[in-house]
Amino acid sequence: MLVGMKEILVKARKEGYGVIAPTIKSMEEIKVSIDAAEKKNSAVILNFNITYDWVKRDEDLELAAYIARERAIRSTVPVCVNLDHGKDYECVMRAIKYGFGSVMIDASYKTFEENVEITKKVCETAHAAGLSVEAELGCVGMADPSFTILGKYTQTTETDPDVVVEFVKRTNVDFLAISIGNAHGPYAKDIVPHLNFELLQKIAAATPIPLVLHGGSGTGDENMGKACTMGICKINVATDLSKEGVKVALDALNKDEKHGRLDFIQNYNTGFQNKIEYYMDVFGSTGKAF
Repeated sequence: MLVGMKEILVKARKEGYGVIAPTIKSMEEIKVSIDAAEKKNSAVILNFNITYDWVKRDEDLELAAYIARERAIRSTVPVCVNLDHGKDYECVMRAIKYGFGSVMIDASYKTFEENVEITKKVCETAHAAGLSVEAELGCVGMADPSFTILGKYTQTTETDPDVVVEFVKRTNVDFLAISIGNAHGPYAKDIVPHLNFELLQKIAAATPIPLVLHGGSGTGDENMGKACTMGICKINVATDLSKEGVKVALDALNKDEKHGRLDFIQNYNTGFQNKIEYYMDVFGSTGKAF
């Protein structure tokens, strides 16, 4: 069933578990993400990020949203179609126009006042349309400093718990993505992921709204499982899902070149789905769709 993100995350915050938000990079990944959710009886949030070429154009973003909504409507579990990392007001408005069920405005790289201003503006419009909004406070950087996306994720700034209440009050935002040691993309070989649980505890105590963790890949099962019991309700995952898909597809290709070639996409999708199911167990959402 197609639902808004608030319907999914308020329940998760109340009951102390997390919901995976896979980054969708193809039409096939829409299907297998929902297939995984139905198999595990879990909600799922489909993240669409316009930094990927396949949804950069307006017509592609509109088509992706349409297909995701149609598949979600037919699902037996709650599914939300979400715009991830909306770069500005105009981008978010296009997503609302195209039927996204929730939106993110990411002004985390701007000053606090600029972040408040644009987030408040987005919330006013989105709420009037019946949609919920995610924003980011503090900036989640890259797990590997040598790898950047559009030059944005170059610096990491931890979320200041002392300004959380003010930010939420002034913007009326529904969900807050925070920076507590998490990072986007694959980790560099010499970097060991570390989450600041003391900081997470302070942030969670400051606001009752659902908290979001970007950069779930490689952060560690124990770390993420613990975070989900402390207020993290949505975990964005991209790299680990793609890596598992590629691994399964290449293993099959190396074992049987002919059939591995013919079934390459199918095998990739199998690995992608299996990893989503695995993380649903780690995050505690399995069996909690309703």
